[in-house]
Amino acid sequence: MQLLKITSVPLEYEIHTEAARLEMKQAQNPSHVMTKNPSGWTMHARNIQVRMDTTELRASLNMRNSMDFARYYGSQGRQAAYQAVGEAVQFGNQMQQIQDGVSIGQIIRQRLLQQPETYTTFLPSAGTDISWQPAQLDKQYNPGSLEFDWQIMQNQMNFIPGKFQFEITQYPDVRVEYLGKPTYVPPSASPDYVEPA
Repeated sequence: MQLLKITSVPLEYEIHTEAARLEMKQAQNPSHVMTKNPSGWTMHARNIQVRMDTTELRASLNMRNSMDFARYYGSQGRQAAYQAVGEAVQFGNQMQQIQDGVSIGQIIRQRLLQQPETYTTFLPSAGTDISWQPAQLDKQYNPGSLEFDWQIMQNQMNFIPGKFQFEITQYPDVRVEYLGKPTYVPPSASPDYVEPA
């Protein structure tokens, strides 16, 4: 008599696949914007320029403006002051030599007998400063241009990857079923126990 019933349940699964695909949207025809820059001619002319500077000429003739007069006589006064200080120092040095037999009268007589310095000059001592700048003619030609701005549309592509789906609907199983009746110890514990006669 068979007491055990063994049932084997196999594995059950489902496979779903979806192929990859590429979706493409074709662009429209290209368009362009045209910009035209016209040609042009530009010409600039400048006449000859002559400059005559008589500042040094007028200064040599003592024909200065007020600012040049102030600057000139200021320089002359500073030079005269330096010269007077030098003469005073020289006079003081000569007076220190009195012990060598030099008298003050001799010093004064020597200063009175000094001859003034003379020199010869020609007026005007400076000429006119003449400078010039030649005439100039500037020419510029712009040949013009024609520009195209193309608007090229790109194709739109969308790639959809493939799909693979694996689904288990039934896991494997082993079922064991006991077909016999339970064994009671002692046998009198069984509800179907009948005492022997």
